[in-house]
Amino acid sequence: MELPASIAASAALARQNMTMSVIKQNAEQGKAIANIIENSIISTPVNGTRGVSVNFSV
Repeated sequence: MELPASIAASAALARQNMTMSVIKQNAEQGKAIANIIENSIISTPVNGTRGVSVNFSV
């Protein structure tokens, strides 16, 4: 049993929209992690202890 073309196209668009939403959420999570790391680096004191509490190789 085949679906009519309009229903198949609608289903494909729905899948595409869901996929794009997941990709966007992943990108936003990545940006949030990058911001956390950046804030950690910025808040580290600039003296002889720099690099002791933050792993810059991340």
